[in-house]
Amino acid sequence: MAGVESGVSRTLIKINGRYIPDPSSLQWGLQSVSRSDAGRDQKGKMHVELQTRKRKLELSWSGIGFAETAEVLQAVNDETFRVTYLDALTNTTQTRTFYVGDRSAPVHSYVEGNQWYTTLSFNIIEV
Repeated sequence: MAGVESGVSRTLIKINGRYIPDPSSLQWGLQSVSRSDAGRDQKGKMHVELQTRKRKLELSWSGIGFAETAEVLQAVNDETFRVTYLDALTNTTQTRTFYVGDRSAPVHSYVEGNQWYTTLSFNIIEV
């Protein structure tokens, strides 16, 4: 299913084993999660107490059609899902479990009888 399908490129991200339309923007991030007792002491010294690190992918699509928008939203509609992507830290293809944050898709216009969204955007965060 990789490659171009109905004019939509599908090569960057798989969700639960299926490619989704390629995002216009993909921003990789790494979040550090500190233990609950981390922080500054009375003398101002910082105690980091790293608990773990989690990946976060910020995804957005520009000028995406209704059918492709529904396809992407349905792919991330479960509580958690498996995502395969190129990891910036390891420079390898990784498959990890993620959940999705808030999603938004403002309607842009009708073009030749077709409706388009200005953007579709959301973050997915590693579980």
